[in-house]
Amino acid sequence: MYKITFIILVAFIQACAFTDATLPVKHNSGANIIGPVSEVEMLTFVSPSIEDRRLDKQRIGWKKNGFGQHTADISTEQPVQNIIQAALTDAIDDNGHSISEGAPIHISGSVDRFWFETDMNFWTVEFTGDIQCTLSFIDTLTNETIYSSVYTGSHKKETAGGLEKTWTEVMGKAVDNLIEEFVFDEELSDALQEHKQQ
Repeated sequence: MYKITFIILVAFIQACAFTDATLPVKHNSGANIIGPVSEVEMLTFVSPSIEDRRLDKQRIGWKKNGFGQHTADISTEQPVQNIIQAALTDAIDDNGHSISEGAPIHISGSVDRFWFETDMNFWTVEFTGDIQCTLSFIDTLTNETIYSSVYTGSHKKETAGGLEKTWTEVMGKAVDNLIEEFVFDEELSDALQEHKQQ
């Protein structure tokens, strides 16, 4: 029965393989991911400005048929830079800071990777979301860079199968993990605290 169910599932996935998918990927705003960035005395940031610098801006992944051939695009409802900007804004607020125009620190950056991959195993399917961003924290008065770093977020899930709901979950958790790396960056916290004291 398990084998029959799996065969039916694979056949269903392959039947859907020729239709483009648009995923409602977003950060889990209720996660309240808090790290060392919260220990810095309250700061105000200009709203994050993120660019999409991926080589392929049309999609975040491919659908594949049973032969591993690319058959349709996977994309996001919102531009990927908007997803990251919203996630950063939530993280800043959750960690006790605020967003305001004319603030002394500007967060500028880029989305360098935002990719979803499906790997068909014998009995299971492994879904992987992988995101990479470069962020710079800039003094708006002097235009000097206070701190700059590359942040990554990835998430894997292996199940007997899964369609767009699973794909959206995997990419959403990859965004959450990127935000976790951001708020737990102790070097960033030290740089912001030192700048605050100047």
